[in-house]
Amino acid sequence: MQRINGVFVLIGIAVSIGIGFYLGQSRSFSAHTSPDKQTFVQCAEEEAKTYTCSMHPQVERAMAGQCPGCGMKLIEKHLLPHNNPDLVALTDADFTLAGGATRVVEQQGVDHTVIPVMGRLEIPPGNIRKQVAGLPGRIEELYVTAPGTYVKKGQPIAAIYSKDLIAVVEAFVYNTNSESILRAAKNNLKSWNLDLDVLQQFDVASGQYRKPVVIHADFEGYVLEHFTQTGAYTANAHMGAPTTLYTVAILDQLWASFELYESDLSGVKKGSKVFFTTEAYPGERFGGRVTFISPVVNPESRTVEVRVELSNPGHRLKPDMLVEGTLKSSTGRKDGQLAIPRTAVLWTGKRSLVYVRDTNFDLPVFKPRTVILGDLSGEQYTILEGLKPGETIAVNGVFAIDAAAQLSGSRSMMSVGSAPVLPVAARHSSDSE
Repeated sequence: MQRINGVFVLIGIAVSIGIGFYLGQSRSFSAHTSPDKQTFVQCAEEEAKTYTCSMHPQVERAMAGQCPGCGMKLIEKHLLPHNNPDLVALTDADFTLAGGATRVVEQQGVDHTVIPVMGRLEIPPGNIRKQVAGLPGRIEELYVTAPGTYVKKGQPIAAIYSKDLIAVVEAFVYNTNSESILRAAKNNLKSWNLDLDVLQQFDVASGQYRKPVVIHADFEGYVLEHFTQTGAYTANAHMGAPTTLYTVAILDQLWASFELYESDLSGVKKGSKVFFTTEAYPGERFGGRVTFISPVVNPESRTVEVRVELSNPGHRLKPDMLVEGTLKSSTGRKDGQLAIPRTAVLWTGKRSLVYVRDTNFDLPVFKPRTVILGDLSGEQYTILEGLKPGETIAVNGVFAIDAAAQLSGSRSMMSVGSAPVLPVAARHSSDSE
């Protein structure tokens, strides 16, 4: 009986050992196989993804790779433009037909833009003088008769016979005791722009003093217009208005007058540099700085006059010459700021939108992006927020891209974003209201 009990004890011990070994192996197997179960789950998820080609959508693969037809990189099927409401795709032909063009957004290292300008040279009004014959009488001889003649100050310009001057000469000779007559005679000489020295030209004692007197040029310059002729009478005896013999211009300085459109004015200021050329001197460049910006806009041409004062040594530049050149306009941008063409921007209400190209696709695929604009200078907007250097944007054909987005049900200028984004100038005016 004791032997039987011992057998049962041994069997019990063996069973206990077996159960313990089994439980230990089970825990060990569970610990080692847990990562394998996780890896299996991940593989299942990866197998659930389908990769395809944007050029050949009929190609579908369970793993990433290259398209067997064109060699393009396969992408996840759900990321294709027609499956992604954030993207709009065009064919190369459609994009070209729409006049589409793209440009890489870059940081600007300059603070100005160049505006092409055309204009003409003018004589400053202050450099045009009227040469008058203050002495009333009849012109006996003219020494300056043609426009373009260069006249020096003080040179003889005409000989005039004046009975009024003869009367003054006689007053000095025969009325030396009358202070009032002498005073009146002196006042007449002064009003005629003559000195007392003119009296020495008359020999009253000989009786040969009734003769013309020579008058001299008051100004130096080129004759622009001539108004009189020999035999004409000078001065209006009734009104006392002096007769203009000719106009003369000083050409040491000229104005270059340019017409700028309103859209180009934002960065133009006094001191802006202008360089120009003229057909008279091919290959030679002239320059100056803006000294005047008209306060009014021409209602017909919608332009504003911008003027540059020029030194003209040797009088090489001539009035009314046509000139063509460039004006450096300040953009207000700081180094490192971004700028894009105004043609890249779509406005919807108060929001500004651009289309950014997705370079993962070989086809023209774009995504709308709301941006915050700074100042407009010439044809460039400064970008304050919304773009980064290196991104590619559409700069032409943006309306065609947006129309394709609307037709395909993708996000467009009518749906993208919610908060209005104003350009700086507009935001300032809105704040002031």
